[in-house]
Amino acid sequence: MKKITACIFTLFPLLVPAQQVDWKKLQSLQPDRILLNGERKPTKVLLLGTFHFGYPNLDGHKTDSSKFIDVKSPQRQKEIQELADVIKRFKPTRIYIESSNQPWLDSLYGEYMGGKYQLGRNEIYQLGFRIAGQMKHPKLYAVDTWPFSAEFEKKYKWIDSLWDYSKPVDSLRDKYWDKKYSQMYTAGDSVETTLTMLENFLLMAEPTTIQRMHGHYLCGGFNTLDNAGPDAMSIWWYNRNLRIFNNILTTKPSAEDRILVLFGNGHMPLLRHCFYSSPEFEIVELKSLLK
Repeated sequence: MKKITACIFTLFPLLVPAQQVDWKKLQSLQPDRILLNGERKPTKVLLLGTFHFGYPNLDGHKTDSSKFIDVKSPQRQKEIQELADVIKRFKPTRIYIESSNQPWLDSLYGEYMGGKYQLGRNEIYQLGFRIAGQMKHPKLYAVDTWPFSAEFEKKYKWIDSLWDYSKPVDSLRDKYWDKKYSQMYTAGDSVETTLTMLENFLLMAEPTTIQRMHGHYLCGGFNTLDNAGPDAMSIWWYNRNLRIFNNILTTKPSAEDRILVLFGNGHMPLLRHCFYSSPEFEIVELKSLLK
């Protein structure tokens, strides 16, 4: 009898009808119904993550020269112009690029517009200058910056100690994921050579690509027993991208502006988080320009 009673009480929760959810009511309580119901409308933004056309190989992963894409070849120039034509459908009014030297940028862009400079390999020129010039923009915006760790490393000596990960939670784990990501980057270098420039940029813009690109920062050297990993990450990589976002804000883009942000794709997870979270902006996806 006790066993039967136990079975009844065990099965009883399964007999309780599922609670009804008022989806229409929940939808009516979305925060944007308040945040976007006012005079300030969001600025549309196209986040264009890129690989570095000139292959400076300054990042952790070094691309083998056999996998370089010759962006100056006739075929790639044709593809870059086709990519630029797709981007121009967004009708950007401002272009923000990965540079911190505004006077140099202004001078070189002025020479380009005056027919005195031929576009170099860098994506800033091949895409930034090309699109800005064809759309008759008066300037491009240099919004890159140094992070807190680089700016204050001489003043605060303790910053150096953060880079010495002497207390990893699991060094074998770090090595495993470093190896896996190295394999992914190498495979990606090979894939890039088989895709058109538009296909490459569509692949880099995929949410899964952006998500996993950021994952490496959380798998190698981050997980430490003494918080050195998280502290270093916050004043280096996170801080740099927050400062970049802030630099864009200081230019005061309006609701009438349509801004194009051209940066290395490694920056996109954090920049995308900023633009996605802020009610001041509305992200436009690259693939939507193909429809």
